[in-house]
Amino acid sequence: MKMKVENSENRTETVQKKHSVTKRLPKDHVEYWRAKLRKRTYRHAGKLVEIPEWQIRLQEGGRAVWFNLGTRNVEVAARKAREIYLDSLAHGLKAAEAHFKRPAPPPSPTVEEFIAIYNEILKSVDAPPIHRTAYRYCLDLSRICRMVRVQRIRDLTAEKIKEFKILYLEHGRRHGRSEDSIKVSMSTILRNAAAIFSRQLLQAYQDRGLSLNNPFVGQRLRRISIKPYEPLGCDVIDRLWRRSKLLRDGDPDAPPPVRRNRRWHPADFRCPHADAYALLLLELGLGLRRNEADKAEWAWITTAPNGQRLLTVKETAFFRPKSKESRTIPIAAELFRELMTLRERFGPSSPFIVPGLALVPSNERQPNHLRYRCERAHRVLAEWLRIQGITGHRPCHRLRKEFGSYVATAFGLFAAQKLLGHSSPQVTADFYSGLTQLPQPQIVQLTASTP
Repeated sequence: MKMKVENSENRTETVQKKHSVTKRLPKDHVEYWRAKLRKRTYRHAGKLVEIPEWQIRLQEGGRAVWFNLGTRNVEVAARKAREIYLDSLAHGLKAAEAHFKRPAPPPSPTVEEFIAIYNEILKSVDAPPIHRTAYRYCLDLSRICRMVRVQRIRDLTAEKIKEFKILYLEHGRRHGRSEDSIKVSMSTILRNAAAIFSRQLLQAYQDRGLSLNNPFVGQRLRRISIKPYEPLGCDVIDRLWRRSKLLRDGDPDAPPPVRRNRRWHPADFRCPHADAYALLLLELGLGLRRNEADKAEWAWITTAPNGQRLLTVKETAFFRPKSKESRTIPIAAELFRELMTLRERFGPSSPFIVPGLALVPSNERQPNHLRYRCERAHRVLAEWLRIQGITGHRPCHRLRKEFGSYVATAFGLFAAQKLLGHSSPQVTADFYSGLTQLPQPQIVQLTASTP
C-alpha cells in the first residue's frame, strides 16, 4: 500500500501554529513538538483515509523517518515526540527507530493477535498483573472465544458472552458437576477475561489505533461466596506428622502401585520420597504456597541475632512473590533440624531446597512462573495426602490453610495474615483460617460487695 501525505484539517491547524511557536521555542520543549504533529492520510480503494494517531517526522543526514506516536491525545503525542527526538540526538536516528517504531495493530485482529497486543501493552501500563495472572486471563479469554466460535476479537459481543454462559452450564451439567461448582468456575472465567477489557486497557488499545467495545458491560460478574475454611482435627494433623517419616524413608507395608491410566504413573510408597517430604515441611510447617515451596532456596533461611531461624520469601532470578513483597516466617527448632538433615541428604548441587528440574534465569520470568520444578514431587505428595484421608480438589493447598488456622488460633488473625502474605486479615479470615480449638470461656460470677 503506497503512502501519500496530503493536507487535512488537523495538519492545516498545526502548520498555522508552526511559524508562531517553533521560532521562539527550543527543540527540547514540548510545545515545539506540539506544532510539529501531523496526521497523515493515504488512499485506499479510491477513498482518502486518515491515520487516527499523531505522527512525527525526523531527519538525519538527508534521511527522513516517520514515527507513529501511538495516541490521538495531543499532549501525550507531543511528549512522546520530544522523547524520540532526544533519544535520536543521543544515540542516532537508527537507534531511535529501532527503539520506538512499532507496527500498527491490524484493524480487525484475531483473538491470538489481540492477546499479543494485550501482553505488549502490559509492559507500559501502571500496576500490571504478574505474568502468571495475565497468562490466566488470556487462557480464559481464549476459552470463551473457542466455545462460542469467535475468531476475531470484534466478534466477541455481549450476546456471545450470554451464549458462553448457556454452553458452560450445559457442559457442566452433562458431566455431573454440582450447580455451585459450575457457577464458581464460570464466574471466575468471566471475571478473568473481563480484566483484559478494563477502562485503562481500553484507553491503551485506543491510543494504539484499536477501538474496541467492552463485551462484558452489563454482565453480572458476581463473586460466589465460599464457605469459610474448617480445619482438620488435631488428631488428623498429629497422624500426618507421625506418618510423614514413612513418606520420607519409605513404607515397607505400603501396597504396590496400581496404574489406572496412561498419563500418570502412581507413586510406589514402599520407596522413599524425600522430595515430597520436603514439600510437606514447607507447606504444612511454614505455610508456603505451592509455587513458593517449589522455588524456595536455601539462601532464604537465615538466623536472627537472638538465634531464631527464619525463612524469608523474596524475589530471586527464578521467582517473584505473588504479593510482590517479601515476608519472613519463623522456623521451629524441630522443623529446622529436619530441613538441615534433608540438605545433607540432597547434597549441595542445587540452590533449591527441594530437588527438581534446573531453571535458567529469564528476563521475562514468564517461563519460570508457568512451570513447576518439582511437578512429580507435588503429585506424589497429593496422592499421599489422599491416602491419609485429605480429600478435595487441591489437597496440598489444605496444608497451607492448616498452617494459617494454627497461627490464627495461637497468635491471632493479624499474625496469620502476615505469615501467609495476604493483603488483609479479611482474606485470611474468609478463606484461609479457622479455629483449630474452640475457646473455653470461664464463667465469672459477679457478687455484690458488702460495705
